[in-house]
Amino acid sequence: MRNLKHLIFLFLSVYLICSLSSCSSDDDNNELTGDPTITFGMEEYKVKIGRDLAIQANVENAVNPMYSWKLEGRIISVDPELIFNQNDAGEYFVTLRIDAENGTAEKQIKISVQDKLPPEINVSSSIIAYSGKDTEISAEVLYAEDATYVWRLDGKIVSESKTYVFNQTKLGAQTLSLKVSNDDGTDMQVITVTTLPEPTPELFFDNGHYRVASNINELRKMTVPLGKSLVLAPVICNIENPTTFKWTVDGATQSSTTGYFKFTPSEKGVYLITVTEQSSSAKAEVQVTCTEPEGTYFRPVKTGNKATAATVFDYIPAPGQFVNYQIGSTKAKALQDAQNWLNTGNTSGYIHIGAYGGYWIAGFDHSVKNEEGKADLLIKGNAFAGWSEPGIVWVMQDENGNGLPDDTWYELKGSEADSKDTKYRYAITYYKPNASGSNVLWTDNIGRSNSVDYNGYHSQAYYFPMFIAEDYYTLVGTCLAANFFVEGGIEYAKDLPWGYVDNYNSDKTKPMNEFWIEDAIQADGSPANLKHIDFVKVHTGTIGKGAAVGEVSTEACVPADMNFNN
Repeated sequence: MRNLKHLIFLFLSVYLICSLSSCSSDDDNNELTGDPTITFGMEEYKVKIGRDLAIQANVENAVNPMYSWKLEGRIISVDPELIFNQNDAGEYFVTLRIDAENGTAEKQIKISVQDKLPPEINVSSSIIAYSGKDTEISAEVLYAEDATYVWRLDGKIVSESKTYVFNQTKLGAQTLSLKVSNDDGTDMQVITVTTLPEPTPELFFDNGHYRVASNINELRKMTVPLGKSLVLAPVICNIENPTTFKWTVDGATQSSTTGYFKFTPSEKGVYLITVTEQSSSAKAEVQVTCTEPEGTYFRPVKTGNKATAATVFDYIPAPGQFVNYQIGSTKAKALQDAQNWLNTGNTSGYIHIGAYGGYWIAGFDHSVKNEEGKADLLIKGNAFAGWSEPGIVWVMQDENGNGLPDDTWYELKGSEADSKDTKYRYAITYYKPNASGSNVLWTDNIGRSNSVDYNGYHSQAYYFPMFIAEDYYTLVGTCLAANFFVEGGIEYAKDLPWGYVDNYNSDKTKPMNEFWIEDAIQADGSPANLKHIDFVKVHTGTIGKGAAVGEVSTEACVPADMNFNN
């Protein structure tokens, strides 16, 4: 009897476990739809004769998958990982088949078996370092078993390790080479290392225009109409953990100790506002003019006005493959190009603004009203499903009535406004290359560096806009999370829900290319409550680059007043 009870207990236990497992599988199955997918890390694998090559695939969306690896129609493995070994040189084509409860998938790869397999180096051709600071430089090296490494700086051997720690005080570009050798051969790559001064803590206020050495110390200016408030926030550079801030108005200390200050003037006038970050003592100033009440300088539509923007006030592209302003070009020529684009009135025609931060600023010949419950601005791009290069839209009222965009910019929020990955007041600095055909290096205000890469598809000498005389320039704006990714060897740029130029809206309740003035926000994200606008700015809003498509860059068409005829 005891044995019978024991058997019954075991039977029930097994039944219960199986039932629970079955329920769990059903739950998992309910979450999976469609067929399995297979991706590999490489399109072609290489291995030396007689050596093992381990290959694993990334298999997704597969319920209880069964693996079969086939060579010339013959199954050579049923394990998730294939161990491939051949004693004859040649090209082999192996197919992985996945049979799962929810479908099947197949993917073929090429394996090249060679009698000699020299190293292959993959490393950036341009690197930024800072004076007196260690910069560890390494490379991805394939087929490096038993290989030797030799690093040379300006021709002199400086390291024979896999990595090299670069530390120089000399500013400018130096040539670093890496030579990797094994019994089968050698590979060598040359790297340009540009040493910059060590970044220092800094605060400054952004006025929507590019920043260069010649205007870096200019007093920034903003406006606010009487009866309204303005939220101020500085751009924070090279301060890892800002603590508290001190704000003053005409020398009088204010109560705010955060990075934001809400300024509500009680009378018209000019005010000098300063902010200091306490841990670094970094300081910035801005002059705020309290102007006439909102609406004083509203410009109604008149005979002869047009729906599209009429005047380009600034055009500063970031570096990019479609940017073609070579040595000898001028800022006046760039502005005229942009004005010619605007003069077409073609709301489907665009001008290139390059990588992150590149922008244009345009103004209307009338004030564009904030029509309650309606879209106000039309700004088209050239996005399509799976390829979006989102741009940020900013708007400005002519609050001081002088006809110039020298007042206060307000961002039109989009779907990513509250995302933790969205960076506000993000500043990127691009450095002029010292040779044609070179990558354009950049640094940002949070300590990162990278490059806009020169590619084989566009052969102009420089991707940097060479009408900028200075050695570098800084662009500021809102930076969205990178949306570029590769899947199955195909490059994509993720679509966002809504609120951005050159974006294929994934939220189909929000029409593409349409923008609402009511979405204008202050620096802290609170509503700006604008009754109308006079100027609009668009800048590329994300950072990304691909092997086939180059840098991600917004294409924004001529803006138009959607309610012009009302």
